[in-house]
Amino acid sequence: MRTTRTRWWRVLAAMTALAMFAAACGEPEEVPPDEDVPVDEDLEGAEDVDVGGEEGTLSILHAMTGDTDVAGLVAAFDRFSQETGIEIQETGTGDFEQLAVARVQGGAPPDILLHPQPGLMRDLIDQGLAFPQDDVLDLDQLRADMVDGLVDLGIWNDEFYGLMLRLSLKSLVWYVPDVFDEFGYDIPQTWEEMMDLSEQMIADGNTPWCIGVESADATGWVATDWIEDIMLRLHGGAAYDDWIANDLPFDSPEVRQAIEDYMDPIWFGDDMVFGGPPNILQTSFGDAVLGLFEDNCMMHRQASFIAGFMPEGTVIGEDVDFFYLPEIEASGQGAPVLIAGDLAVAYTDNPSVAEFFEYFSTPESGEPWGAEGAWLSPFQDFDTSAYADESLAAQGEIVANADFARFDASDMMPGAVGAGSFWTEMVNYISRGGEDLDTALRNIDESWPS
Repeated sequence: MRTTRTRWWRVLAAMTALAMFAAACGEPEEVPPDEDVPVDEDLEGAEDVDVGGEEGTLSILHAMTGDTDVAGLVAAFDRFSQETGIEIQETGTGDFEQLAVARVQGGAPPDILLHPQPGLMRDLIDQGLAFPQDDVLDLDQLRADMVDGLVDLGIWNDEFYGLMLRLSLKSLVWYVPDVFDEFGYDIPQTWEEMMDLSEQMIADGNTPWCIGVESADATGWVATDWIEDIMLRLHGGAAYDDWIANDLPFDSPEVRQAIEDYMDPIWFGDDMVFGGPPNILQTSFGDAVLGLFEDNCMMHRQASFIAGFMPEGTVIGEDVDFFYLPEIEASGQGAPVLIAGDLAVAYTDNPSVAEFFEYFSTPESGEPWGAEGAWLSPFQDFDTSAYADESLAAQGEIVANADFARFDASDMMPGAVGAGSFWTEMVNYISRGGEDLDTALRNIDESWPS
């Protein structure tokens, strides 16, 4: 087990450092830090977010809404409170991006935001709204303990702000083994085999895919994940890094090929997706996976955290399982993986913030979270026996066997793009049934901060 874990993190370390380097080339949009931004009180969770700053308590805003995600987070925070005496008031919201910006820029920030998008984190840092933690942690020790590159992912403008709390693996396709056995379907090893399997499913009277992109204020990120996974498989790591850095425009042959030749045949192909484009837009990303259990579809591409949205009592490896989203063999780029994560960043000078960062800078701090599932540790020497099930070890094997990997591209781009136009233009593109890609790509390129 130790050998497997070491290989897993070694591969992950190499890709994270490369993704971080590429993202550093982007320049976020500047917003005056004293600009008064009104808070939309209709936002989910808006009325529940405490204003930070009171010693002995911490208010934390995050984007986690799945039962397993939240259960793990609460378990880790409860252990922290028991050991430190500091009370945590945590709030999860599907409107994280809008609510986070409104609270921080509006002068009523929570103590800590858990950022799924480093690009948005960097926007707020550039506005002078975050508090660095260089004096709190020994960064040399943290680098030795954590996966290589993850510490540097939290550094911006030569100061340390973001502490990675969890990782997730995105390049997964979920399916029901009993259904595959019933119809004699084999796990595809290449993209071409996956498309052949999809056509066979249609011939058998089955719907290959369930997809849902609704995610409140973050609606559209599911589509960007598909494009990112395809870009890695089709054009490789160097082109992907250039894309993140805006050296490769959205309106480029590479991005066009990823969407038109590989995404579109699935998303807009006849009988490929349950309910077609209208249902894709109306279905929550967390509900889309339920189609596997309701005989609506055969496959669902989604990250490791989707396990938290499955029916209660679902046993991974029995009731449902996953396979690696396969390589595009004809491209010659090999088998990459896409990952994401959550960075804790302080937005007040509450003295209790330092204790939070000190506590969660150790591998042991994540054990209660790992015991709940849908979580991967950012630490090299995390005790894998603390994971909830063997599926997490299997996910580690997928990463270990990858030829290369990268952090989620939209999360690395400036917030105006990665958490803005990329999402919204993909929603517009889906609403048009895959028509007029020119407009979508042009609008994204024009939104890039100068």
